[in-house]
Amino acid sequence: MILNALCDYYDVLSQIKDTDICPSGFQKVQATYAATLSEEGELLDIISLKELNDNRPQSFTMPASMKTSSISSSPVCDNFEYVFGVGGDKGVKTTEEKKFEKARNLHSETFKNAKSPEAIAIKIFFETWDLDKAWENEQILKHYSEKGKAFSGNVVFKLLGRREYFHQQPEIIEIWKNENTAKLKSDGVEFAQCSITGDIAQISRLHEKLRGVDGASTMGASLVCFNKDSDESYGLKQSRNSAVSEEVAFKYYTALQYMLSDRERKIQIGDATTVFWAGEMAGAYTNIFKSMMNNPDDIEEEATLEDVKTREKIKVILADGSKGIYNDTELNPDTKFFILGLSPNAGRLSVRFFYKDTFGNFCDKIKQHYDDISIDAGKSGKDHIKIWSLLNATISSKSKDKKVNPLLGGAVARSIFTGEQYPQILLNQTIIRVKAETQITQPRASIIKGYLIKKNRIQKKKEELTMYLNEKSTKPAYVLGRTFAILEMIQKNALGDGINATIKDKYFASACSNPSLVFPNLLKLTQHHLAKIDGNYWDIKLGECLSLIEGDTFPKILDMENQGRFILGYYQQNQKNYEKREVKEEAK
Repeated sequence: MILNALCDYYDVLSQIKDTDICPSGFQKVQATYAATLSEEGELLDIISLKELNDNRPQSFTMPASMKTSSISSSPVCDNFEYVFGVGGDKGVKTTEEKKFEKARNLHSETFKNAKSPEAIAIKIFFETWDLDKAWENEQILKHYSEKGKAFSGNVVFKLLGRREYFHQQPEIIEIWKNENTAKLKSDGVEFAQCSITGDIAQISRLHEKLRGVDGASTMGASLVCFNKDSDESYGLKQSRNSAVSEEVAFKYYTALQYMLSDRERKIQIGDATTVFWAGEMAGAYTNIFKSMMNNPDDIEEEATLEDVKTREKIKVILADGSKGIYNDTELNPDTKFFILGLSPNAGRLSVRFFYKDTFGNFCDKIKQHYDDISIDAGKSGKDHIKIWSLLNATISSKSKDKKVNPLLGGAVARSIFTGEQYPQILLNQTIIRVKAETQITQPRASIIKGYLIKKNRIQKKKEELTMYLNEKSTKPAYVLGRTFAILEMIQKNALGDGINATIKDKYFASACSNPSLVFPNLLKLTQHHLAKIDGNYWDIKLGECLSLIEGDTFPKILDMENQGRFILGYYQQNQKNYEKREVKEEAK
């Protein structure tokens, strides 16, 4: 299903004139250096392409690489170890004789009958390059680094006075493509029924490695790969076991690599690099989706006209869901939309999640998600909490390693995109962090509210939690949380804000878990504090809260969900307390 969808997306992309999509038999390759040769094959200069491209390697379209997993080279574009025979790591200089010889033999054989000046120049260069003196060459030394790898990235070539690179020269392209075809035949090309199209076609032996997945190897990682005997069946080796044709392998790789290389078409959800695409050519779908997931409130008023339009569309969607786009001439709520999350796994890629639905349904699910987690946080709060903020809320604020549980990101994404219940671990980890740190941030309060709201809606139970404080709720845990916030405010008013520790610092975790052990003592203590406060406002508020608790005893134990209600009651009452305080200060 994933490969089918990616192949269909390739067909969509290939129809867009301005999209730099590779034709069949070609691929995108990144290069860091450009070497200039004379027609006699002499190395004249090496420049850094990163310095010309905002400190990023430059991407080129060229015939598919001839490199394999063993020591092997590819024409007119390779790294320093093959092209110049030099390498190293962390200040250690090495001479790579075997790799250089591999590249020299490849270029001598491949271009032995070539007529173009470029092909002749690269052949002469490899024949005359003195490997013993390579480390004396000033062009090599000026790019040498003692930090990490000596030279990072590929080298491309061009002739002095020419703008065209060697890999763009027609004769070299034609020879290169023919060599690729011959190589496939020599490897024993097999024809079988493609599992994607159903056609009898040439089956891909090795699938290209994808770059751009966070945490994966910088050299790339495969989505389809079989490198263990236990993964193989019926005597079929490597990727022949998957029965995917060369055409399908090329299409899905090109479409997926295109999205992984485009910052506007991917987001990070936990450890999953997430790409998304629509079944139509219009780019508005992906722009709106990314903004809804990443920063629905952050598009500035001074932004471009296109961004302003996106912001207005998002406002309507988050207010009305898919109903808000039925009158939009640029958007069709029935358009198919796809979301794919990839994470690294031992040199290969794992599919963390894959969802397919209409754009309108995804809009409804995302709107519902934001409605569920929305909670008042005063003037400093956000209307829409980003996913990464929710996930980071489960991590200790003091932790140096801000790594989210890898399974949590995918589970939360599934809850959002399918409308299913949020994972139990999300609630548990949030409550543990609140009790350990006595720090209730807006994202943590949002998680608790969203979890309880969604669970009770799915189970068709009534839930009294709202975005703002619910003073009519009689849920014991919620009322106790409110009561604790009032007791803390009474203490602060009686002793002043300069006190070293409040009851929250000493008793919050115990009050949240075992109210009967803490509240009787706190109520006795608060009588002394009330005596020091002018007026009876807080005494009345405390009495109102206590009157909502049925019976004369406090609960002995609160389960996780009720601990969440306690935390929310405290959080929302605290917001109300400080709101009243700010009004008083402004009145002065």
